[in-house]
Amino acid sequence: MVKLQLVITDMHCSNCTMLIEGIEDELPGITSISASYRQGTVKLEFDPEQVSEREIRAAIEQLGYHFDSP
Repeated sequence: MVKLQLVITDMHCSNCTMLIEGIEDELPGITSISASYRQGTVKLEFDPEQVSEREIRAAIEQLGYHFDSP
């Protein structure tokens, strides 16, 4: 398992966190995910044999959110 923390610049409410946390249902291999709009972070744990960091980032970007760093 890989632990990852992403900084997202444009989360502003609890609906944003729910949308982002919803990618767990769409991508196999994510075992836990927790988003905080107050901190502007998403913390997750995933199995790299089932899903890549690139796929996770792409799913979040598809929702309309952007990352503070690449």
